[in-house]
Amino acid sequence: MIFIIDGSQKSWYSMIGLVNQLTKMVGRSPRPYNRGGAVATGSGPRTAARIFRTVWRKPGISRVDIASSLSLDKSTVTNQVNRLIDLGLIIETEEGEASCKGGRRPIQLVINKKFGRIIGIEVQLGAYVAVVVDLSGEVLGERRGSIELSTENFADSVLGIIAATRAEFGCGDDLLGVGVGIGGLVDSKKGRIRYSIPIGIDSPIDFGKTVADMLEVPCSIENDANCCAWGELAFNRGEDLRDFLFALVEYRRPLTKSLREGIGVGFGVVLGGKVHAGAHGNSGEFRSVFCDGEGKLQLSLREDELARLDRDADVLRRTTDELARNMAMLINTMDFDRVYIGGDIECLDDELPATLLRRLEENWMYPLPKSVDIRYSSLGGKAVAYGAAGMILDRLVSERLLPGLGADPSAATGA
Repeated sequence: MIFIIDGSQKSWYSMIGLVNQLTKMVGRSPRPYNRGGAVATGSGPRTAARIFRTVWRKPGISRVDIASSLSLDKSTVTNQVNRLIDLGLIIETEEGEASCKGGRRPIQLVINKKFGRIIGIEVQLGAYVAVVVDLSGEVLGERRGSIELSTENFADSVLGIIAATRAEFGCGDDLLGVGVGIGGLVDSKKGRIRYSIPIGIDSPIDFGKTVADMLEVPCSIENDANCCAWGELAFNRGEDLRDFLFALVEYRRPLTKSLREGIGVGFGVVLGGKVHAGAHGNSGEFRSVFCDGEGKLQLSLREDELARLDRDADVLRRTTDELARNMAMLINTMDFDRVYIGGDIECLDDELPATLLRRLEENWMYPLPKSVDIRYSSLGGKAVAYGAAGMILDRLVSERLLPGLGADPSAATGA
């Protein structure tokens, strides 16, 4: 059948009527016609999850502002907010300012940070860091320890860290999820560790089967630098972060015979508000463009030089400068407007931001000014573990894994 429409409003509505009649003939109900951005009346867990995410991102928002932000009618927002309050996921706080037209002062909504807790873990070859955080991102506890890892004992070791952390901080039924961050090639979607030079894993590990499936709560693994980026996205809720770089720079001490002393670098790349994994899940792996030939060192300095990093000012200066030159090219090419620097490098060198700014200017060939906000992460040595917790929290919200958001309660009643 061929229809010729002249574009007039009469022909347009005639077409809509014809489509509705044809739809009835095949036994289907037509979708509501929404020309001009009419307000939606969604219900169920998907709408509840959208509202929860909005409150999570914008603490103190009112019901009216939620309705406007999500293009939902006020009754839908009221019903879903009341449901979320009954579930204990959000709570009402003090009243906000009344509008210029007067009327009732809006009641502000925030996430109930006491609803549950999340464990974030960074695993290194010789040590680990575990943190317990609430839904607002507040660190409630921290645990550190030494550990000897191998491909064979990796799963049991991580399960042991989780169990010890739960026991120390009393994480029982209120545990919502566990996030784990390690250095190396990690396929976070499939839950697999492909290869890890810093940990010494040279054959794939199925983290999903050997660790995640052993727990009663969601558990995910991610590259350590990507975890740091997740942490900024999940817990830096007052800002609309879109395009930024997280540079994880860690000083590696020789805690074991197989661990080289020196520096470890990884990049967490965020584009359009999402952590960029890359075509093969390898985004963020770093090796200096000044390195020649094969090797496992990330910078062009010799291994014996890197061993003096904490006591040789010239080696530290050259290390910082080489890292800044590499970062400047990437930052200018991708047009990032913010750079976070995390890890424990700040303990050795607080000149990296200034060196990076200078190299950014030298790498920029236009007369127009280049504006990049460079700052140290406030978490220092906890950045990876904290970010792993942020990663799992984002997954709990986006995949509707929080209790009450995964199933439509009206389905059982036929509503």
